[in-house]
Amino acid sequence: MPAQAQIPWSKTTGALPATSSEPEEKPRDKAARNLAEASRQQEAFRVEQGVPRPTENPSVSERRRLLDRLVVAYGEKIKLLDDIENLKRPKPPDPQQQELLAGFGGPGPYPALRVDALRDAQRAVRILMQRLAAADRALDTLKVGQIEEQRKAAEAVRLAEDRLSRARGQQETDRERDNRDTSLLRRQLAETELVNIGLAKDKIATESKTLQARDTEMERLLTRVLPEQELSKDELEQQQALLRKELKQLNSEAERLLAENGRRAAERERLVADAGRDGAQAAQRLHVLDAQLESDRIRLLALSWAQTLLQASIDAWGQRYVGYRAQDAATRQTVIAWLTRTREELEGRRQLVQQMAHEARAAVREQEARTQVSAAGAASSAQSTELLAAQREQSQAFERVERIVTELLRQIDRWLGDLGGAGSGARAKDWRVAALEIGEAFKRIWNFEMFAVDESTIVDGKSVTVSYGVTVGKSIGALFLFVVGYWLFAALARRLQRVMVQRFGVDQQLASVVRRWAMIALGVLLVIFILNLARIPLTAFAFLGGALAIGVGFGTQTIIKNVISGIIVLFERKIRVGDIIQLGGTTGHVVAVDLRASTVRGFDGVEALVPNSSFLENQVVNWTYSNPRIRREIRVGIAYGSPTQRAAEIILGCAADHGEVLKDPPPDVFFEDFADSALLLVLVFWVELGPLRLSGRRVDSDLRFAIEKGLAAAGIAIPFPQRDLHLDTSRPLAVSIAQQKQEAGDRGAA
Repeated sequence: MPAQAQIPWSKTTGALPATSSEPEEKPRDKAARNLAEASRQQEAFRVEQGVPRPTENPSVSERRRLLDRLVVAYGEKIKLLDDIENLKRPKPPDPQQQELLAGFGGPGPYPALRVDALRDAQRAVRILMQRLAAADRALDTLKVGQIEEQRKAAEAVRLAEDRLSRARGQQETDRERDNRDTSLLRRQLAETELVNIGLAKDKIATESKTLQARDTEMERLLTRVLPEQELSKDELEQQQALLRKELKQLNSEAERLLAENGRRAAERERLVADAGRDGAQAAQRLHVLDAQLESDRIRLLALSWAQTLLQASIDAWGQRYVGYRAQDAATRQTVIAWLTRTREELEGRRQLVQQMAHEARAAVREQEARTQVSAAGAASSAQSTELLAAQREQSQAFERVERIVTELLRQIDRWLGDLGGAGSGARAKDWRVAALEIGEAFKRIWNFEMFAVDESTIVDGKSVTVSYGVTVGKSIGALFLFVVGYWLFAALARRLQRVMVQRFGVDQQLASVVRRWAMIALGVLLVIFILNLARIPLTAFAFLGGALAIGVGFGTQTIIKNVISGIIVLFERKIRVGDIIQLGGTTGHVVAVDLRASTVRGFDGVEALVPNSSFLENQVVNWTYSNPRIRREIRVGIAYGSPTQRAAEIILGCAADHGEVLKDPPPDVFFEDFADSALLLVLVFWVELGPLRLSGRRVDSDLRFAIEKGLAAAGIAIPFPQRDLHLDTSRPLAVSIAQQKQEAGDRGAA
C-alpha cells in the first residue's frame, strides 16, 4: 500500500475546509471517525507488513507502534467525551444519600450514629476531592511535557518535508516520504494525547464541581445538626455489642492460631528428633517451620494489640456517652482528659505499628523477589511460597492493627471536637470547659517534676535517704521569692548607704563598696533560705561542683581577675568617681567603679566600660588625682612688623578677663619663635577641672575669640602661610621650537 494511502490525514491534519455549508461536526463524532480511520489504517498496515519480526525495519516498527498508540488515544478520547457528557447530564437523586439526609429534616435532637454516618460520607467526598486535585496536578505536569513533545513533533515534520523536497532518485524519495509519514503520525499522536489531557482536566473539573456542591451541602447540614446530636443508651449498647462481637471473633482467631502454632511446634520437635534422616529436606522444612512459628508469634502479638484497641474503643464509646449526656463542665472535662490521654497513647502506638507494617511490607517484597528467582526448582519454589505466605500473614496482621488504631484515633479526635476539646468537631466550646482545661493544663505544668534529688542523712547511726522532687512550681516560687527578697534587700542597702554618708560622714565611694558587699552576703543567705523553704535540697546542685571547678579554672579566670582588681581599686582609691583619667584611647570622667568594670564617660558623651584589670596592668593618667588644675597653651601668630609687646599685652588682657582662667598661677605670654610666615606668641594659663566648671576646650575657644577681636581692633594682623616668588629679569628667557616633535605629531595624526 502506498505511503500516502496509509496516512490520508497526513497533509490535512488539524486543518479545516476553506468553505463548507455542512453543520460543524461534533467532537464525539469526529473522534469516532478518526478512530475508525486509524483502526482501518492499522489493519491495512498489518496486512501489508505482516506480523512483527525481530529483524523488522526500525521505521516500520516505529510506524506500527505509533498506529497502535493512536488507536488507543482515539479510544480514550471517545471515553473521556462520553464521561464528560454523562457528568453534565442531570442525575437522579441517590437513594442512599436521600435516606441519609431524610433523618435530619425535622428538629433535633438527632441520633449520633446517623450524624456519624453523615460525617463519614462527607469525609469520603473530601478524600475523593483530594485525589482529584492530585490527579489534576499530575495532569498539569504531564501537559507541560506533552506540549514540548508536540513542538518537537511539529519541528520534525517540517524537517522531514524539507528533506523530501530535496530528495533525488526514487529510492531516496520513498525513504524520505516514509520518514515524513512517520513524523506526521508522531505529531498526530502528540496532538491527540494533548487533547486527551485537556479533556481529562475538564472531567476532573466537572467532578470536582459536583463534589464541592455536595460537600458544601453536607457541611451546612453538619453545622446545624452537630450541636443537636445525642447518643442514646440503645445506640451505645448497639455499638458496643458490635465491638464485643468483633472482639469475640479476634479471641476465636487467636485460639485457632494458638492451636495451629502448637501443631507446628510439635512437628518441629519431631523433625529435630529425626534430624539424621533425610537431612536436606528436614533442614528445609525446619527453616519453613521456624519462619511460620515466628509469623505466628507476630500475628499473636498483633491480635493482642487489636484486642486491646477494641477494648479501648468500647471504653471510649462509654466515655462519649457520658460526655454527651453530662450537664456539668467538670464531668465533661474529665471525659475530655480521658480521651486526650487515650489519643496520646494511641498516637505513640500507631507510629510503632506503622513502622512494623512498613518493615513487613518490605519483607514481603523481598520474599516475592526470591520466590520469582527460585521458580525453577519445585522444592525450592514450594518452600519460597510457604515463606511468602507467612510474610504476607504478618503484613496483613499489622495492617489490620493499623486500620483499627487509625479509625479509633479519627473517632476520638471527632468526639473531642464535639465536647469542646482539641479535636476537629463543630460544637462551640463552653467557657467553663475552657476554664477547666486551662486550669488543668496549668496544674500539670505547675506540678511537672523536672528532676528528683536523693538526700542522705544519719539517724540513730543509720543512713536514711529521702527523695525530693524539684517541680516547675517549686522553681517558679523560689525564683519569685528571690526576686522579691532581693528587691527588699536592695532598698535597705540603698537606705543604709544614704545613712552612712549623711549621718556618719562616710565617703560616697566607700559607702558604695559596703553596700555592694552587703548585697552579695545577703543574696547568698537569701538563696539558702529560699531553697530550704521550698524544700529544694542543696544537693540538687552538687552535680555542678565539677563543672564549676572547671569553669573557675578556665572560663571565669578573666571575671575573677577583674573582680579582684575592682576590690583593689575600691580600697586603694587611686581612681574615684568624678576623676578625669586617660587610659589608652579613652579619656573622660569616671562615672562608676564597680567590682568587675568601671564606667568612663568621654568628653563626647560616650560611655565606655573599662575592665578593672586594665587599671592595674596599664599606665593610667589621672588628671585630677591630687590637684584638679591643669595648664593649657594657645599659640597665636602675628605678622612680621607688628608690635609684639602690644600684641602680648592684648593677649594677656584677654586671659585676665576670662573668669575660668586662674589668677594663681597667673597667665603669661611667651615669644616662642620666628616662624616662616608669622611671629609666634604662646599664651600659658591654668584652669581647674570639675563637673561644675567649663571644659578646657570651651575656655580655649573663648580666649581665641577674644584674642582675634582684640588684635583686629589694634590693627595687628594674623597672617596666613605665604611664599614670595622672585623672577630674574636681567636677561631674556630662552625660547626654542621642537620641530621634530611637531612632525612626529603630524605623522601620527595622518
